[in-house]
Amino acid sequence: MKWRFIEDAAAGGPENMARDELCLAHALETGRPTLRLYGWDRPVLSVGRNQKLERQIDLAACRDEGIPLLRRMTGGRGVLHGTDITYAVAAPTQGGRFSPGIMAIYGEISRVLVRFFQDLGRSPRVKTYSGGERGQMASAVCFATPSAFEILIDGKKVVGSAQRLHPRAFLQHGSIPLHPQQDILCRIFKGVTAGEIESQMTDLQSLGLLESHDREALLARLASAFEEELGVTLEHEPWSGQELERTRALRPAYEYLEQETAPEAVAAGR
Repeated sequence: MKWRFIEDAAAGGPENMARDELCLAHALETGRPTLRLYGWDRPVLSVGRNQKLERQIDLAACRDEGIPLLRRMTGGRGVLHGTDITYAVAAPTQGGRFSPGIMAIYGEISRVLVRFFQDLGRSPRVKTYSGGERGQMASAVCFATPSAFEILIDGKKVVGSAQRLHPRAFLQHGSIPLHPQQDILCRIFKGVTAGEIESQMTDLQSLGLLESHDREALLARLASAFEEELGVTLEHEPWSGQELERTRALRPAYEYLEQETAPEAVAAGR
């Protein structure tokens, strides 16, 4: 099966979320799956569509750090972007590889992510959690909250993903941190410490993978993992002018929630 493949340059948060929504619309309208790999032009904290901000996030600290917030169309918890690899998959759930149901979709994509890390010489394992376990271990930080199919390396979470399920299609997007984030995360999230975060999440630098792989090589390996594990062919197909016009109409729904006050954005892992 042939998938559409989009590899985008770094963009702002509202633009990135609008393009992810357009991927879902494309799957609904054409029945064709899309894999999108992209980056962020600055640190941004994305939060789940139902996440409580005031209770969990230090909004003043985010302003001080120059990190704006936006609300995703997907669920889940807070994810700090800016020095990460971000993926989005949108595909139909009827007549294709993906069966309807959140857990089944997470399971399929987790196999791809496991293969990605295996190809990089690591030994990830998938740990499943019940809904009750996820509730008991829930945190405001995505990487401190287990998902149904958690990918762990050395016992630590290495991918944070979230999903939006439509009756006929789905969008799943996720983040793979390149560098340590615990110092900044403990400043912008309430009730967590750097030690707690460090014990629960890891990143590609800490795993020693950035010594021999640059970002472009990592993106290529991730794309190959999708092809090889799912048995599909990725076809490069950039955005059309009409599609970019559509994203401009979608962007207002994802405008930053907090007015930025700091003149410069900080590096995500400082």
